[in-house]
Amino acid sequence: MVDSTNFFTQLNGGSSQILGLSSGLNTQEIVQALVAARRQPAVQLESKVTANEARLEAYSELTGLITDFKASLDGLRGEVGFFADSIFDNKVAFTQSRPTTTAPGGHVASQADSILGVSVTDKAEPGVHTVEVVSLARSHQIRTDAVADRSASLASQGIAIGTFDVNGQTINVDGDDSLLDLRDKINASGSGVRATVVSASPTQNFLVLNAEETGVINTIDLAGGTGTSDSLGLTDTGAIKNELQAATDATIRVNNLGVDVTRSSNTFDDVIEGVTIDLFRAEPNTEIEIEIENDLGTVKESIISFVDAYNALKDFVDDQRKEIVRTEGGEAEYGPLAFDTTLRSMMTQVDQLVGRIIPGQPTGAQTIGQIGIELNDNYRLEIDDDTLDNQLLTNFQNIRGLFEFNFESNDSRVTLAGFNGQVAGQVDASGNPIPYYLNVGPTDASGNLTSANIQTTAGAGAGGGADGTTTVNGQQVTALDTTGANGLRVFYDGGASMPGVDNIEVTVTRGFADQLFYVLDRYVNEQGGGTISENTQNIVRQNDNYNRRIGDIESRVELFRARTVARFAAMEQAVLTANNLSESLSSAFESANSD
Repeated sequence: MVDSTNFFTQLNGGSSQILGLSSGLNTQEIVQALVAARRQPAVQLESKVTANEARLEAYSELTGLITDFKASLDGLRGEVGFFADSIFDNKVAFTQSRPTTTAPGGHVASQADSILGVSVTDKAEPGVHTVEVVSLARSHQIRTDAVADRSASLASQGIAIGTFDVNGQTINVDGDDSLLDLRDKINASGSGVRATVVSASPTQNFLVLNAEETGVINTIDLAGGTGTSDSLGLTDTGAIKNELQAATDATIRVNNLGVDVTRSSNTFDDVIEGVTIDLFRAEPNTEIEIEIENDLGTVKESIISFVDAYNALKDFVDDQRKEIVRTEGGEAEYGPLAFDTTLRSMMTQVDQLVGRIIPGQPTGAQTIGQIGIELNDNYRLEIDDDTLDNQLLTNFQNIRGLFEFNFESNDSRVTLAGFNGQVAGQVDASGNPIPYYLNVGPTDASGNLTSANIQTTAGAGAGGGADGTTTVNGQQVTALDTTGANGLRVFYDGGASMPGVDNIEVTVTRGFADQLFYVLDRYVNEQGGGTISENTQNIVRQNDNYNRRIGDIESRVELFRARTVARFAAMEQAVLTANNLSESLSSAFESANSD
């Protein structure tokens, strides 16, 4: 390597040589210029590596934006398989209280949420119901007579030792058992009864038995050795002696049906489908109105998230295509993906979908613009809150159809198992959805299908024979690319050893959110694949190749540097020798002339 002075070179072998003194040449600059020229291919490769690293960073940011975009669409695209939920199925419940029509004058209704609580699932249907809480379910509670010492043996306090049964579980009272020991034995018996020692005073201790479950059906049953239970004061000649609270069922009146509804629990989850009612206290003559509605707030929040995600992606694209100064002190330049064909192709597809008409939708809900989601002058989406709110209130099902994937079958034995982005619904000449026709063969003794096919017209494929339009795996049928249903997966639950069925209608429509989700999924998917992943892997491999080539060039340049320095050293030595010889000859000549 070359030192900072012009005329001193430190050789790799450790020896030193003063250069340029004899020749007068700036050896250091000459060597550096020659080495730099030899290294120019490496410099060009390093520039490519730097540019690729910028592309990788930009792709990483783009991947995050696409992932967020897909997440915003996931709920809007509906139930797309066994375990997927649609936000359009979400329901909310509102409650308010008022006196019943038969309440006595002056009756003041308590707040609804102090009387009951309501939770709903997606199975609940929108509507209004009324509930009057007549009585609560209570657990059975009994006690013993007072025992003077809770820790001393019961036998020493006059209690007869022996056995008795609690809900069919035998409890042994031994001679050295105390009241505390008896408590522990009952709690460990699995009888469904919890025992607690309650001390009114140091000499008044009671064993309280409380049924773990409410309702008359869970009344505590004491049987077996009545001598011991009578001695404890739990029974009197076998009958309950000290009952603190009787077991009762809960009673409510629903929708003024004229029939009392009773349950052993204070939770009613089987009266109104999809609705669970938890009772807090009884208040006869107070009627609770329960109004169940579609969860419009969650739907709107999801639409807002979609709009924000779309605009964030557009901001990224515009930033890439804008010529600005991107590094401090640098020159104006475009982003790493400004001319990227992958990004351009994806955005073309996304933007085309934004204005696309969804087949089968009624007038006024065929595009997102018609429901209040429009492009502004900056090509960003904006929400007209008044329009969207009104559409959600008055046109909910049509908005649902505009966004989500929808699958329908005229046979309850056929349900959606899944699909891919290639599935296309059939439409007639007017753009209205029409079905595919599924034909299934007989099932075997395990209920698995022997064959199936799917057709675009009724009457074809009768008998359900295999014709290359589907594959069958157990009870699942997958459509192949011979029809527009390619990738559609359905589950057929027809029972064991049943005959085939022809012309089962399955209708598919694909809403805006579903179509857009799969456009994005081709570029970034949950399995870590997609076009962008392929691009980044190619760039990484390219950089690995560039870095190997740079290493090879560096090795050759280092050898060239060493050879060049050695040649200049040899030249310098020759010049020095010649100069010394010249000086010697000059001295000899001068000496001879002086003689």
